[in-house]
Amino acid sequence: MILKTLTLRNFRKFKNITIEFPDGVVGIVGLNGVGKSTIFEAIAWVLYGSVAARTSADQIKRQRAGTLDPCRAELEFIFEENSYRVVREMLGKSLTAQATATVNGKVAATGADAVTRYVQKKLGMDFKSFYTSIFAKQKELNALSTMNASERRPLILRMLGIDSLDEVIKEVRSDKRNKDALINQIGRTLVDENEKEKDITYKQEIKNLEGKKKEIDEEIKNSKKKIDVVKKELKTLEKSYLEKKKNYEKLNEKKEILSEKKELFEQKKKLEDQIKELKKKIENRSQTLNKENKKLEAFKNIEKDINVTEKKLDETNLKVEDFVKTIEKKKTLIDRIKEDILGIEVKKKDIEKLGPDASCPTCERVLSDQYNFLLKKFASEIKDKQKQIKIYVGDVEKIQAEKDKLLREKTALIKKENYLQKQSIEKERIETTIKSILTELDREKKDLKDSEDKLKEIGTVRFDYKEFESIKRQIEKTYEEYQKSLGLFNDKKDSLSDLNLNLEKKDGERKLIEQEIKNYKDKISELERLKKQLKEEKKTVVYLGMLSDVMSDFRTHLISRIQPILSSYSSDFFSRLTDGKYNGIELDENYNLMIYDNDDFYGIERFSGGEEDLANLCLRLAISEVITDRAGGAFNFIILDEIFGSQDSYRRQNIMKALNGLSSKFRQIFLITHIEDVKNEMEHILYVTEDINGISSVKIE
Repeated sequence: MILKTLTLRNFRKFKNITIEFPDGVVGIVGLNGVGKSTIFEAIAWVLYGSVAARTSADQIKRQRAGTLDPCRAELEFIFEENSYRVVREMLGKSLTAQATATVNGKVAATGADAVTRYVQKKLGMDFKSFYTSIFAKQKELNALSTMNASERRPLILRMLGIDSLDEVIKEVRSDKRNKDALINQIGRTLVDENEKEKDITYKQEIKNLEGKKKEIDEEIKNSKKKIDVVKKELKTLEKSYLEKKKNYEKLNEKKEILSEKKELFEQKKKLEDQIKELKKKIENRSQTLNKENKKLEAFKNIEKDINVTEKKLDETNLKVEDFVKTIEKKKTLIDRIKEDILGIEVKKKDIEKLGPDASCPTCERVLSDQYNFLLKKFASEIKDKQKQIKIYVGDVEKIQAEKDKLLREKTALIKKENYLQKQSIEKERIETTIKSILTELDREKKDLKDSEDKLKEIGTVRFDYKEFESIKRQIEKTYEEYQKSLGLFNDKKDSLSDLNLNLEKKDGERKLIEQEIKNYKDKISELERLKKQLKEEKKTVVYLGMLSDVMSDFRTHLISRIQPILSSYSSDFFSRLTDGKYNGIELDENYNLMIYDNDDFYGIERFSGGEEDLANLCLRLAISEVITDRAGGAFNFIILDEIFGSQDSYRRQNIMKALNGLSSKFRQIFLITHIEDVKNEMEHILYVTEDINGISSVKIE
């Protein structure tokens, strides 16, 4: 596999770049955090999808990219002399994954999952194997040197993919345990609680049920014979019942006709009685009407008399009011004169008290002769006033007498008015009675006419009560015969129904037994199937046991072969990188590194830290080469991430010379490093830089 170009758009820190990968040793140089490792993460992501990303999908896309801007990676490479182009991208706000793979310009797969499966199948590696074979990091090298034996051996085997063989062996053994459990379960299913085989019991049950079925079949046969006999009897009874029913219905029809005539006859008679009764009522009401009209004559002038009486009563009331007013006026005048008399008497008493020798209270002269004059004057005035009172009293008495007379007349008029009002009420009652009589007369005359019309409409009706009663007696007799035959028919019908019900019951029992027989046969078939399955499962368990043994032996054989191969590859790399100073590297049974020095092997702890790191690098390169060889030698590139570690400048130069000499094994060697003094030893350099906006770019030299 040879990398050609990588195009990134909004992937991590890269906005829009295209990188062309040259052959040879290529340095990926730049400060920490600018995106050197991101380039190779993108290669893994475009090939294997989300499993190759170190973060979630929303963190892969460049942070400042627009919502509608795609996150895209496009890789072109050569594999087995064919040209491949794989594109993977995430679109929209939801980051919908899409992918396409083409071979020599023709579409080979579309869809994110489909492209991943296609790449995995074509390269013959899943992501884990791919990553292990092409990517070597300094921290991996440190891990190999610092791990104890119990940790290092599983790690190397896992890097080589041997752990997948362990998983297979584990699954085979798990399958065998499951099969053993299934065999045990099937064995328990084949027998009952008494350890007796169920199929023998089921066959005996079938034999017993078939005996019962034979008995029921005989009972069904007898029931059908009885049903045939009852059906013939039922047919005879039905014929008799239908004949009697027909006779009854004929007589009943005749009765209905006579009933209609009877109804008309009785209706005619009723109408004749009604007409006679109505005529009598009309005559009586007419006589009553004449009487009431004669009574009404006596009240002919009642309204006039009431009006005259009310008028006189009103006039009398007015006169009485006038008399009352006049009397009140007279009484008022009398009261005033009495007051005047009291005043004169007071004056008279005052003069009498003073005497003739006293001075006048008004003019202050002596009274003398005036005294008697004043007394006579006052006495004369009092007398005149009293005469006037007497006259007014006489007038009042006269007016009162006239008033009393009018009041008596008023009482008489009121009595007359009351009498006339009663007479008026009586008149109204008579008029209401006359009106009611007229209404009833109109109604009865109408009823009379309607009855006469109906009677005319009915016309002549002939009806014989004797014939009607005779028919009724015949119907009763015929009905009894009909009901009796119907009862016999229904009884026989019920008998047939009971026989049919019993037949259905027996038939149901037979079907139930047949179903039970079928169930037992199904159970026997299932047991036969389980026996067959048990035989197959036992055979499978034998095969799984054999497979487990073979796989375990194969694993042991594979591990025994890998150890010397890794030693051979590591020795070759180590000899080149140390410029022949050391002859080789040996891996013991725990995969501890032993360095061959002065015709003997020594533990790696005997050597300097730089030599230890170099030995671990050679082991890591050997692991990659083994994985590549297992994939058919189709991978011609490797990525080394910050591998120089504790190496001094001289050792770094030797490593670079050795790496340049590995072109026969790796056509492309990518070195990710931030160490500047090794770039002169590299054929090509990809400078990765980051601008003030956090966007990374790549420049090749």
